[in-house]
Amino acid sequence: MLDNFILLAETEVSAAIVVINLFFVFGLELVIAWVYRKTHRTLSYSQSFIFTMIIMGLIANLIMMVVTENIVGAFALLGAFSLIRFRTIMKETRDIAFVFFALAIGVAVGTNNYVVALLGTLVISGIILLLNQYNFASAAASGRGGYILIILAKPPFLPETAATWHTALKTQQFLSAKTLDEQFTEYTLSIKLANESASGAFLAALRNTPGVERAELMSGRDTVEY
Repeated sequence: MLDNFILLAETEVSAAIVVINLFFVFGLELVIAWVYRKTHRTLSYSQSFIFTMIIMGLIANLIMMVVTENIVGAFALLGAFSLIRFRTIMKETRDIAFVFFALAIGVAVGTNNYVVALLGTLVISGIILLLNQYNFASAAASGRGGYILIILAKPPFLPETAATWHTALKTQQFLSAKTLDEQFTEYTLSIKLANESASGAFLAALRNTPGVERAELMSGRDTVEY
């Protein structure tokens, strides 16, 4: 009876290959997770995203081992996964790239392309670290970026009226104005400082302007919705 059960439960992939593939993928996913942590800059960092990324790589590897040379199983699995809806919103575009990176490595190992998986992990990780090291395409390097300035004020303040704080600006662009009550108005401006290191002095001069109750300065670099 035991022999019959073993024959019935026999799979196309040996147990040793399954275990080796899973541990190999796990090691490569740890490298990807380390690169993600090393190069992450914004406030959207999430430990659960790291866990999810690693697990998705492992699952992709498992799926490819199941459906290899089994077209019927592939279509059945595709139909099952079509029932799943992912409602998590990616707060940063680079997170999507890392998810696909993790999935691609899992797929490569699941199809026994070990050299592709290993070299792909090392080369792509090296490229990511290199771009991060040299701050490639950053707002500062391209002369773009700047700050979002939010001012809560009451009359006689108007953002277009010449004042001391204007001398610290390189450029300014009016974005919106919102009336909070009969007295206060919230102004939102996009600005660039003439001297990036003088943000404290700029805010001090702005707060001393007649009518200003509160001023907030948010960097436009590496910011996401959170």
